[in-house]
Amino acid sequence: MDDAALQAEKKALTMVLGPSAKAWLNRIGAFLGLAGVVFVGIRLHGYAGEIDLRRMGAGSYAAIAALAGVYGASNLLLALGWRHLMHHLGISVWRSWATRTYAISQLAKYVPGNIFQFAGRQAIGLAAGIGNGPLAKSTVYELAFLIVGGLLFSPLVLPLALAGLPNWFGWISFVGAVAIVLWLAMRIGGADFGMAAAFYLAFLALSGLVFAIASDLAGGSSGIALYPAIAGAYVVAWLVGLVTPGAPAGIGIREAVLMVVLGSLSAEPVILLAVVIGRVITVLGDLLFFAGGLTAAHFYRVGNERG
Repeated sequence: MDDAALQAEKKALTMVLGPSAKAWLNRIGAFLGLAGVVFVGIRLHGYAGEIDLRRMGAGSYAAIAALAGVYGASNLLLALGWRHLMHHLGISVWRSWATRTYAISQLAKYVPGNIFQFAGRQAIGLAAGIGNGPLAKSTVYELAFLIVGGLLFSPLVLPLALAGLPNWFGWISFVGAVAIVLWLAMRIGGADFGMAAAFYLAFLALSGLVFAIASDLAGGSSGIALYPAIAGAYVVAWLVGLVTPGAPAGIGIREAVLMVVLGSLSAEPVILLAVVIGRVITVLGDLLFFAGGLTAAHFYRVGNERG
């Protein structure tokens, strides 16, 4: 679709919605984001009672705070990946707007149902004059990238499941599979499609690395050599939680998978503590990203006023 047609569609949609409808769509998106804040608070309160404070010193808490910052920043990779998907679909959006929209809507993943982050993004996008079609397609593409990307990490887990299998086998299989998928994405959808795939894969890899470090903080004795396997286990568990209907942010499902996959590496109490620390890191990180999204919204408004 060319630029003139896109502008005409956007103008027509804006006229159909009207100021009142646009205001309500923005409110719906914001409400879902705020509902996510409430559920995040509930989860943090629950996690606080599950961590043995006596086993952790000031250094561990500083590391958790730093990892939360890293995870929060890694969410920007998701926003940028989504922005490239929108570009692939012919919709040009500002980076600050994409960050703000993604940050506010993403927090709604903690609301029971596991779908409200997508509903919030759809509402905010409609209020901005973007059609239902491109927004829905971007969600489908995003889910496809995340599911395929999660599956790509499964070879890294093979050394944990098959005794005697060398770590390099998982690494070679993983790198080869990633290279093939990125090449196919570029060939099928072009540069924006390929960049979106790269951003989503980078987010998954960084998320897995954060959990591997959290496992060490919990007292795991795996060592850096097994970080790739632990990261792969986390991504696979995250994927199972993602595709499980009704599980807010994969809560419960992800933990159960990790208990099974990592059972050969650490004792059950250590795995449970690593899971809780990992959850605290991701929840705090999502809150930081939410705050960053609000900041991006400010710059987006200022840019519009100057433009």
